[in-house]
Amino acid sequence: MGYRRALSFSWETRDTLAVLVIALTVSFLVGAAILGVSLGQQTTTISDEFGTSYHVERVDSPSSVADASGSDPEVRLVFVGATVDGRPATVVGVPPGVSELTVRGQTIDFPRPDPGTLAVVGGPPAGETVSLATDETATSVTVTDRTGHQVLRDGWYLTRAETLSAFEATEVVTIEQTDGAPATPLLSALQFFVRGTDQLVRLLQLATLASGILVGVTTYSVIRLTVKERRPDIAVLRSTGATPRQIVGVYTLRAITLAAVGLALGYSIGVILVRAVLNAAVYAGLPTSLALALTPAVVQLLGLATAVLLVAGVVAGLTASYPEATKPLDRLSSPGQPTADDSRSPFTRLFETRLLGWEATVPTVATLSVFMGVVLLLSAVIGAVGPLSGVGQQTITEPDAPHPIASNVPESYASALRSQGVAVSPEILLFEVYRSTPFVARGVNYSAYESLAHTALTTGREPTGDDEALIGASLAEATGLGVGDTLVLGGSTTPGITRIEIVGQFAGTGVQDDQLLVSLDTARHLTTTGRDGVQFIRTSGLASGDANTSTIVVTDATVTRRDGQFGVAIEATNLGLSDASRSVSVTLGDATAEASLSVPSRRSKTTFVAFETPPAGTVSLSVADVTKSVTVDERGRVVESLGVSVPASIPVGGAPRISVSRGGEPVANATISVDGQRRTTDASGTTRVRFNETGTYVVSARAGSQQRNTTVTVSEDATRRPVQTLSLSPQTPTLFTSPTVTARLTNPWTQRLNTTVTIRGPGRDVERAVSLAPGGSRRVSATLPQRPAGAYTVSSQVGASEPATLTYRVRGDERLATALAGSGRYTSGGGIAQAIQLVFGNLEVLLAAVVALVSLMTVGSTTAAFTRSTYGVRKTIGVYRATGARRTDILRLVLFDTLKVGLVASAVAFVIATAAVTALLSVGELRVFGVALTPAFSPGVIAGMVFAGLGLAVTSACLATGYLLLQDPAALLVDRHIPTPEGEGSITNE
Repeated sequence: MGYRRALSFSWETRDTLAVLVIALTVSFLVGAAILGVSLGQQTTTISDEFGTSYHVERVDSPSSVADASGSDPEVRLVFVGATVDGRPATVVGVPPGVSELTVRGQTIDFPRPDPGTLAVVGGPPAGETVSLATDETATSVTVTDRTGHQVLRDGWYLTRAETLSAFEATEVVTIEQTDGAPATPLLSALQFFVRGTDQLVRLLQLATLASGILVGVTTYSVIRLTVKERRPDIAVLRSTGATPRQIVGVYTLRAITLAAVGLALGYSIGVILVRAVLNAAVYAGLPTSLALALTPAVVQLLGLATAVLLVAGVVAGLTASYPEATKPLDRLSSPGQPTADDSRSPFTRLFETRLLGWEATVPTVATLSVFMGVVLLLSAVIGAVGPLSGVGQQTITEPDAPHPIASNVPESYASALRSQGVAVSPEILLFEVYRSTPFVARGVNYSAYESLAHTALTTGREPTGDDEALIGASLAEATGLGVGDTLVLGGSTTPGITRIEIVGQFAGTGVQDDQLLVSLDTARHLTTTGRDGVQFIRTSGLASGDANTSTIVVTDATVTRRDGQFGVAIEATNLGLSDASRSVSVTLGDATAEASLSVPSRRSKTTFVAFETPPAGTVSLSVADVTKSVTVDERGRVVESLGVSVPASIPVGGAPRISVSRGGEPVANATISVDGQRRTTDASGTTRVRFNETGTYVVSARAGSQQRNTTVTVSEDATRRPVQTLSLSPQTPTLFTSPTVTARLTNPWTQRLNTTVTIRGPGRDVERAVSLAPGGSRRVSATLPQRPAGAYTVSSQVGASEPATLTYRVRGDERLATALAGSGRYTSGGGIAQAIQLVFGNLEVLLAAVVALVSLMTVGSTTAAFTRSTYGVRKTIGVYRATGARRTDILRLVLFDTLKVGLVASAVAFVIATAAVTALLSVGELRVFGVALTPAFSPGVIAGMVFAGLGLAVTSACLATGYLLLQDPAALLVDRHIPTPEGEGSITNE
């Protein structure tokens, strides 16, 4: 029986190819299963470390605040929509015994206002009595100040819950711990990624199961072909007395063996490839915590797929061997070589092949179906996760930030760029979970966002307040929320609560439709971006500019001495997001020097450049855009002009103090002359002069060769007021500078002065009450907002006097705006930022590994399938070669046939993949990270995928044929298939 065993169990090239096809398809299944389960487990582990068990819950209001006492959770906040002195306000009642919360090791203590008071940040003056009213109830309360709170919004008025006992509650919000995953977490970001990853893993598991079915189809196909090609062996066995049952049993066992070997090899390939991708990610510095292991979940998933695979092998062995084992012997023949007549399509001559048959179609369809399905899903996942994990071109952000959460950019950059004619949208991303549904919220200025995103408001109106929001159409469908609904959200990357009313619904493209748009102030409360920060600024129309343009701006230059050395002090500010350096030319008179400026990000620095002392006189000083004239004496000292401080309006009999200074320093022994009176200043640079008659007088101050004249008016009704000096720093601000205006007030009288000073500037007014002792002084400052290029006026008014004015000019430079957009640095965050970075790293590893697996499976499987097809016609190829055909002639025939087979296989595979994805969409499974995964089925995408499949088929067929073309034609004509025995129990292949 040695020859029977040889016929039944001998191993040949065709069997190796069958195993290879099975192994490569199984490797994808194994790798995807291990990666998906590992990603889910690691994300859950990260969530356990950085998440919180507290959740917020909105309860529809009882009839009154008194009815809201109910059960006692950790925190129970009562919200009342009311007016404070006629202005709409949100009033929050806090219980007197409210508990502390501990979130990630941080203790959060809630304010405890006194009964009958309203505590607010930056509201009416403390101590003022205001009216708190609704349509039905009103009461008087006292306003008190409070500091900002991490959880409660600054704009909310806080009071004791009992103060609101007579009011009808709008709603009640509770904060309490849960045993499981919180439905609406107090801290949402990690839960967003956990639930989003769960959705991704579930999708991956569905894809794995679907690929398992296709693996079964592939296994069935290749094993069935293997058995059919052994019809000559079956004929030998039948002729030597083997029964049909024995033949079916032998070849069924052989089919199981091929499937099992392919399964084992595929498992090894899958594990090795996944580990290789993971090691490459670690080597490349990609943050990841994936730990690949055979967990019970992986074993369960692979066990089901293994069962499907082995059943496919059994069915293939039975269905292929039974007909051959039961045929009459005279109908069993060699598989032969396909010819033009054998390969004709039964439907049309269009699909007639000249060399290859159609046996590679089924495994190619199966492989390309998985490939196209995975490509469709991955493209949708990338479209969903891409906007979350990074920012694209024309976006100002801290460079190298792995995700937008880690970026922090001043919002003021947006207004400065807008003044240059650049369309900008400052934005903050929020990763939220609402009643177990993860979704993305985005803090925006809606009009600016709409100009770039091109969304359209379909229902409702645009938001007008910080507590109003817009919802995307797809998100509204997924959550059941709509216009008029109110929802309470937790913080994204910091614990917090906000209450939002949806006032409109919009339609957009792609991921836009799955977002909630809130105000920037609301987003800041729920993140760690800070009062004036955003995560990134999207732009359109920003010129590329010169890459060498620096973000360092020279704001001032002064002649001074340092350590006895004469020179120029250069004040420079780095407006960029990263440290920068710049070389500038400094010219003082006829001398020129180069200065190297190095300034940290968003900081100012003074750099000293030494010069030789110039001759006495006036010289010009020029540094970058700063130009001025400077007067020096024979010792190289800067000669400042005299300054005289005296009230412009003086009552009759008044004796104000007159001060003389030079460069901010008092000048002693200066002579003051007024209408024949002469006085000399003391060591403090001051003296007093009495004015006894009405009229206009010239006050003349002389010190050395310098003289300064000032006019004053003396009248009966003049009021004693402080003397003020107005200044601006820097004197020549840029588009990206917020200048500071300072009013210095001095009291020249012998009695205390109580007055107010009002500073008015572009976009900012400041009023302060001041009290000055005799001879005292005080500075009142205001930081002005950034303004577009142009001239602006600042005024300062003391009491009812004539205001003092100052005009300044803002410099604009488009190149500076471009350099700023390209600058930046990224400093890795701690805690939750690193955790989310780790989650994104895991996702990137997952996508890279899946792409590698599906690429290997597709190329390897299609190559193996076409190798089987070309191996079946090797004798025909040998005949062609032996009769003078060139290798290129054979390749042309193979290419002609493969184009037909590949086109049909690609079209069928695309239909199968599209049907599978459409089915998943219809049952709601294609939603990851709150975004509906809707692949774009444009004509370009369809044609691209079909031609990609066709290209894979052609490449695989050419690779398979190339192996045979490298052999000698005689070797292709020898049939080494039928073994013959040589001695007892010995067989060799001829």
